[in-house]
Amino acid sequence: MEKIGLVLGFLLLALGMYKIDMFLIPTLDYFGKYVFFAAINIFVVWVEYMFYKKFQGWLKTAMPVLFGFIMLLVGFKLGV
Repeated sequence: MEKIGLVLGFLLLALGMYKIDMFLIPTLDYFGKYVFFAAINIFVVWVEYMFYKKFQGWLKTAMPVLFGFIMLLVGFKLGV
């Protein structure tokens, strides 16, 4: 059950980050934007994984899903 929360959280996170990246890529016009996007994406995935590792019990399932859902909402808010 814990792995289901992590996988579902990563799927929601991937959709949210896709929407955020599609919004932000056209707004930046310098070479470092690729490094910036790689760093932000890696950081967000790291935070998701740390939520999975730090919590115990039902929070170990719920926190990655909640964080992925929040990133999905942010992505849809920026993408619309």
